[in-house]
Amino acid sequence: MATLEAIRTEIRDIIQDTSYDSFLKTYINNAITTISGGIRMPDGGFSPPLPQLFDTDTVATTPAAYAELPADYQRNVFSVCDSSGLVIKPASGGDYYNFRLFLKRCYRKDLTETGTIHDVAVKGKRLYYQGIPAASKNLTVMFYRKPVELINELDQVDGIPEQFQAKLIKHYVCQEIFGSELEDGSNSRGAGNRYHMSAFFKTMQDLISFIGEDEEPIYYASSNESVW
Repeated sequence: MATLEAIRTEIRDIIQDTSYDSFLKTYINNAITTISGGIRMPDGGFSPPLPQLFDTDTVATTPAAYAELPADYQRNVFSVCDSSGLVIKPASGGDYYNFRLFLKRCYRKDLTETGTIHDVAVKGKRLYYQGIPAASKNLTVMFYRKPVELINELDQVDGIPEQFQAKLIKHYVCQEIFGSELEDGSNSRGAGNRYHMSAFFKTMQDLISFIGEDEEPIYYASSNESVW
């Protein structure tokens, strides 16, 4: 597993500028967060979640129509279960992030309907629901969490498969530095940025092929409920 120290050393050897030493940890952590949060690829597609960051947690309902998602939530809530373990499906024709469909299906548009939870949706970092239980209930949420921040020199990269860690982070940080701040020289201006950007996206494509696409269920509209 790549450590903060090892990756910082690789980047330092490339940029050859000690003035960046105090900022490299921030660059590296930003790279890990960005990669795990999803990268817009050159073909317009979005990189899928990293399997190692899959997480399950509970969210306790409140008298309001929403509760905060877990603090380490980053992306892609793909399953919500009630306190009995039954899946609460998204509104027909959408997913948990289609808030408009959620509102369309809600009986009370001010989200004050009480009773058993029958609809849920994610907006921002909140999980919304209707109805609202009289007593707090735990909802089980499956999602992809944030990677653990690297703080100490021997801390290991979290979430990214081991064989891609050093290459992805190194190329991402170097293309950021060369692209926005560090010049390549009067005869090769932009060369460093172009090289590391190309190498980063190539490695990202290798990563995507390696982990595969974790397809979400397809919801079909019907006269009654969605089926999947």
